[in-house]
Amino acid sequence: MKLDPVVCALNGGEDYELLFTISLDDFDKIKDQKRVSVIGHITSDKESYQLVSKDEQVHQLSAQGWNAILKKK
Repeated sequence: MKLDPVVCALNGGEDYELLFTISLDDFDKIKDQKRVSVIGHITSDKESYQLVSKDEQVHQLSAQGWNAILKKK
């Protein structure tokens, strides 16, 4: 289907996990918690949204949520 698996993972499916942010100053407090997955960090660049994978590939992010269209009868 020639779909980017990262785009599919970020925008598809019905799996949910609580997402939260903390100050980088508090990172040491949670880094060894087994039930917390560190997925990245926030920067001050407000013009670009990117995901950098563990193998250093950069993926541009854009909102692609579900858009339900209600049809009138």
